[in-house]
Amino acid sequence: MTDNTSSNLSQSSLQQSTPLPDIENKPKTRSSKIRTHERLWEIDAARGVCLIGMVSFHTIFLLGLLGVISTVFWEDLICRDIIPGTNFQFIHLGTSLFVLICGFSLILRQRRMEGASKKEYNIAVVKRGVQVILVGILFAVISSVIIYFFINDGRYMMFNFLMMMGCSMIIALPFVPLKKWAVIPAVLFIVLGFFISSIHGPLFLMPLGILPGDYMPRDFFPIFPWVGIMLLGFALGSVLYPNGNRRFTVPQPNKFFRALATIGKYPLQIYVLHIPVTAGIILLVCLVCSLLGFPITALFG
Repeated sequence: MTDNTSSNLSQSSLQQSTPLPDIENKPKTRSSKIRTHERLWEIDAARGVCLIGMVSFHTIFLLGLLGVISTVFWEDLICRDIIPGTNFQFIHLGTSLFVLICGFSLILRQRRMEGASKKEYNIAVVKRGVQVILVGILFAVISSVIIYFFINDGRYMMFNFLMMMGCSMIIALPFVPLKKWAVIPAVLFIVLGFFISSIHGPLFLMPLGILPGDYMPRDFFPIFPWVGIMLLGFALGSVLYPNGNRRFTVPQPNKFFRALATIGKYPLQIYVLHIPVTAGIILLVCLVCSLLGFPITALFG
C-alpha cells in the first residue's frame, strides 16, 4: 500500500514538473505565419525562354557594335516590324511576353506569402520594385557611358526596361484587389499608350512616353503602355492561378524544362550580368583570333 502510494505520488510530481507544451498559447513567429510554397516550374520555364531570347538579341547587338557582323544585318533581323507600319517589332513581342509573365508573378507572390497581411504584401512588392529601379538606374548609367565612347550618337539609355519593370510593379499594386477585372485598367493603359506616343513634350515626361521631337533613347520602355501589359498578365494569372494556385494539372518537367526553369529563377541577375559577360567573351575570341593571324571580322565580312 505504501509502495503504491509512493509510486503514484512520484508519477504525479513528475507530471507537474514536466508540463506538456501549450501549443494553443504558443506565440506565432513570423516564419510560422507566412508559409512558403514550391515555385511553379512552368512559369519559371516560360521566363527562362524569354531570358534566352533576350540574351540572343543582345549578343547579336554586341556583335554588330564590336564590328563582328554588319549592323544592317542584325537590325534587319531583329528590329523588323511584325506588321508593316505598326512599329511593333520582334523585340517588342519578346518583351511583351516577359512583362506578361511578370504580371503573373504578382499573383504568385500572394501564394508564396500566404498568411501575410495586405500591408506585408504591399511592402514586399514595393521593396522589390525599388530594388529593380535602382539596378536599372545603375545599368543605364554604365550603358550610357559605353554608348558615349563607342557610338556617340546622342541616344543614351534613360528610362530602360528595368526602370519600367520596377515602376510597373509599384503602380500595379492599387489594382491587385481587382483580380481578373484588372483587365479593364490594363486595356486603358495600353490604349492611352498609343495616344501618348504621338505627343511631344519636355524630356522629364519621358517615363510617361512623351518625348521631345524625334528623339528616341535606347532601351526605352515607358509606363504607358507597359504597365497595361503587366496588369494584363496579372488579370490572366488571376484566372489561371487563383490565389496563386493552379486551376489545372501539369506533368513533372523533364531535364530540358527543369533547365529552363532554373534559368527563369534568376531574371534580374541574368539581365545585369549577361551583357558584360557576353561582351567579354566576344572580345576575348576576337583577340585570340587576331593573335592567331585571322581576324574574326573577316569571317563575317
